[in-house]
Amino acid sequence: MKKLVVGLLAIAVFGCGLYIYHVWFGDPFSKNAAEQKLISYVTQTYPKKEIKIINGVYNAKTSEYVFQANTQSHRYPMCTKGFLHPKVTCDGIEEAYTESVAKHLNLEASKEIEADLKKAVPQIIKADAALSVENGQFTLETKWNKQLAEKASMSMTIQLDSSGLSKTGAAKMAETVRKTLNEKGYTYANGTVDCMQKDADGGFGYVKYSVDFLPKTAIQPNDAEELGS
Repeated sequence: MKKLVVGLLAIAVFGCGLYIYHVWFGDPFSKNAAEQKLISYVTQTYPKKEIKIINGVYNAKTSEYVFQANTQSHRYPMCTKGFLHPKVTCDGIEEAYTESVAKHLNLEASKEIEADLKKAVPQIIKADAALSVENGQFTLETKWNKQLAEKASMSMTIQLDSSGLSKTGAAKMAETVRKTLNEKGYTYANGTVDCMQKDADGGFGYVKYSVDFLPKTAIQPNDAEELGS
């Protein structure tokens, strides 16, 4: 009986040791399963690309195996999570493509917003739109139009020349921006107007007033925050 108890305790201690090691360092069986899962995944998802899965390491903080997916010209992270049946939790190739799509759409949206604001606010320096694009939502062939912002949340930052303006004047100009965006039919979550001040060299050296705004809330004089003098 005593030997049986000692044996069970030894098995329990050994099992606990294996579990702790797995939690902190992973194990070769899980790593191999993760690698095979990613090989199958990239073969099915990107059949026209030649991709090699290499350099798998275990991330104890996220309980994921992180591998490197190599194409002929780039390297991307790929992640899996799970023991017997791992799931792909990150796809660096898809994420990089989504970033390219977002960059393309943001650029087109920014150009249109800047052009629409130019007549009402000739002091505009530039507009930067930022769409929250999800993986697979749009492609590089997608053309920018205002309806896209109803599917992907959009924020924006507008830079204006506020040289010589008071806080009240800056807030009034920011309110003209807000009204014009609404009149032009833009859908957006929020925006910021940075009222720039020229430096000694004649360039726009710093933000004098910053105004955060929402589509349906009128901007008041006190909404302009003074940042520089």
